[in-house]
Amino acid sequence: MDPTDRPPLDIAFADLFERWLPEAFAATGQRAAAGTPVLRVSVSGEGGGAWELALDGDRLRVTPPGRAPPDVWLRLAAADVRVALGAPDPDLPEIVPAGWSAREILIVDPRDVDLVRQVSGRVLVEIEGRRRRRFAVDVGFGKAGVSAGRPRTTVRLDGPTFEGLRSGKVPPMQPLVDGRLKIEGDRALAMQLLLLVGSRLARR
Repeated sequence: MDPTDRPPLDIAFADLFERWLPEAFAATGQRAAAGTPVLRVSVSGEGGGAWELALDGDRLRVTPPGRAPPDVWLRLAAADVRVALGAPDPDLPEIVPAGWSAREILIVDPRDVDLVRQVSGRVLVEIEGRRRRRFAVDVGFGKAGVSAGRPRTTVRLDGPTFEGLRSGKVPPMQPLVDGRLKIEGDRALAMQLLLLVGSRLARR
């Protein structure tokens, strides 16, 4: 398997998490960095479910969620997962940068481990498309984030601004300065998330 490939757009979510992602990670020949966060992904809607992803050496272990809290918890609607995998949506910008595979979105890069460990809280990110369509991802970091009953911070931006950030044409902090990126709630938490996203985009 070419580790840069993306899965079929109509893949069942159970197949995506339980077979495709572990095989894609194994194909990279990489080993996980010590302390790589455990990631829980919850998909709501048709075909959804919840999975816990833990890197162990050169393996990605995928299990049902356990009693112990994960380090990072992602919550998305089924339709938004499809868009993140590359399914076209006329009302939304392309979410995933060209050349990125699903494993790069869902699996923490070793260089991100320290940055992720520094973030604590639950954030809702909304990308506003056309005709009231919105892409939303709800993510909790750390003990405080995964146990929170609701997001402490909401970050909203429109499609063109997101496209500029994704392409690297817009510096990560610029939309915050000029008002194109709106924050409700804890601004410090939003800044931590922006620094993490900016660090990842800079490696493209």
